[in-house]
Amino acid sequence: MSVVCEMAAPFVANSAVENSDVARPFRSHATTCLKCQARHAAMARTARELTALAGETAVAPADLEWRVMSSLEGELAVERTWRKPVAWVAAVASMAAAVVFWRIRPKGA
Repeated sequence: MSVVCEMAAPFVANSAVENSDVARPFRSHATTCLKCQARHAAMARTARELTALAGETAVAPADLEWRVMSSLEGELAVERTWRKPVAWVAAVASMAAAVVFWRIRPKGA
């Protein structure tokens, strides 16, 4: 791919999506370059397909947010391990046991 093709790529894609001519500086290149013409055709086809899908709606799975967040890495990641929920359950159970033992202790001790 030539440097001109790389520079023209966003303009070719934009013209395909908007169904308009390629911007003037790249118009003559895009009409003679087979790679740019192929990119234009592919982007135009994708734009038509997306437009056809615009009216459709779908219900996302209930656990989609968790699946996406757990697949991330870095600061936005949700921990995938089971240890954290188990630690919380253990902490709550031990607190509940402490409250029960405190309530049933002998009053004079």
